[in-house]
Amino acid sequence: MLAKLKIVYQNKMYLFIANTVGIFLLMILFYGLLRRIESINMWYVNRLNDYAIILLKIAKHIIQQFGYEVVTYGKTIRIIDNFSTKGIFMDRGCMGRNVMLGYLGLILAYPGRNIHKLWYIPLGLMILVFVNAIRIAGLAIIADCCPQYSDINHYVVFKIAAWIVIFLLWVVWMNKFGTLKIKKNQQLKVPKK
Repeated sequence: MLAKLKIVYQNKMYLFIANTVGIFLLMILFYGLLRRIESINMWYVNRLNDYAIILLKIAKHIIQQFGYEVVTYGKTIRIIDNFSTKGIFMDRGCMGRNVMLGYLGLILAYPGRNIHKLWYIPLGLMILVFVNAIRIAGLAIIADCCPQYSDINHYVVFKIAAWIVIFLLWVVWMNKFGTLKIKKNQQLKVPKK
């Protein structure tokens, strides 16, 4: 029984590794080849711009909850304070694409029932969009009140927080919906030679 359990576990682990490599290769294909096609690249850039506007609207609403007057223009969000404005520009790298792709890849690659992936992936992506909107709102507030802390928060604190959220989403997926696990009463033992 334990030998059969070990083989099933190993097969699922190999499947997880193969899926991870396959997803990584698809991303390379998209960014390396498909984005060189002008129509695909323009469609992609336009969707990113649409997403940026949505993200800034959510961030603006969050900042307004703290009593700030906020304006957005293009990919810029600014806090208006005493007739001066301080804010941030959201570049393509600030949209959280890598974080969302990392989450998407982990959940797609990790063995589990597809029916659960159909709702868990969008739920996790919505959580990550909200986390990123909080990040943008926080950076805008920091740019207004204490800009000397902008870099550490932009490059370290908020990135760590986003990856912690991904890790927690993945742990929930593994423990509740993933099929690559050992039941509590069973243990894998490697036979002694």
